[in-house]
Amino acid sequence: MNTNSDALDRIRRDIDRIDDRLHDLLMERTALVEKVALAKAPDDSVALRPGREAEIMRRLTVRHQGRFPLPALVRIWREIMGALVGLQKPFSIAVCQPERGDGYIELARDHFGVVWTKTIFPSPGHVVRAVADGQASVGVVPLPHENDQEPWWLSLTAGSGNLPQVVTRLPVLAQAPIAGRAEPFEAFVIACRPHDDTGADRTLIAVETVPDISRDRLRALFTAAGIEEASVIGTHRAEDHRVYLSEVDSFITADDPRLVALVGGGKDTVRHVRIIGGYPLPLAL
Repeated sequence: MNTNSDALDRIRRDIDRIDDRLHDLLMERTALVEKVALAKAPDDSVALRPGREAEIMRRLTVRHQGRFPLPALVRIWREIMGALVGLQKPFSIAVCQPERGDGYIELARDHFGVVWTKTIFPSPGHVVRAVADGQASVGVVPLPHENDQEPWWLSLTAGSGNLPQVVTRLPVLAQAPIAGRAEPFEAFVIACRPHDDTGADRTLIAVETVPDISRDRLRALFTAAGIEEASVIGTHRAEDHRVYLSEVDSFITADDPRLVALVGGGKDTVRHVRIIGGYPLPLAL
């Protein structure tokens, strides 16, 4: 009996030592993040690097072994990275929660952690304005849907200057649907900064066309311009034009010559294209 008790005490002391080491490493990581902040040239952009965060999570999930659950690992690191993002400059989150419940609030909490202020807005349009006006560092908005009466993403195509862009998709760990459970909430994160190239990304492109162009015709124009795997995830129709929100399975920037080819190849069918952001591909279990 004493032998078992002594063995358990040794194991518990080992766990305590590991806890101390984890804590020491966490404090060391925090100090390094502070050094990074001091080394950067001051600017007005949000202290958020979604691409870097995605690369960290991909590396950790690849090397992960043992019985510790992967979702818990992701949750821990999201809490760490979320807590440290505000060390560089003030950080706040605008969240669209149009219905009862707190599905989008939970998404924001799971991704950015429990530390930073989260302000709730009744519509995605309010969130876009809060981010554009600098009232919030980032915004969490629902994914676009075909039946949206006033698509929020249109605001990301209007005007010039430092408009918000989509930079991340939530949740970052995609899980298979579970029978009997409601569909999980999904959202985009927007911020006044460009999306990142991580090597495995999707780009969102708003394409303004004449009003009678079909989806098949638009996909054919994408293919002819050299852009494969383009799908339509949102539409808006006005009297004299239509805007398609297309999602492309690659990282594309505004100066990509394929976008020029998309407009030129349309022979006045495609009037204008604008990239409104993109996101790293979510992790998969």
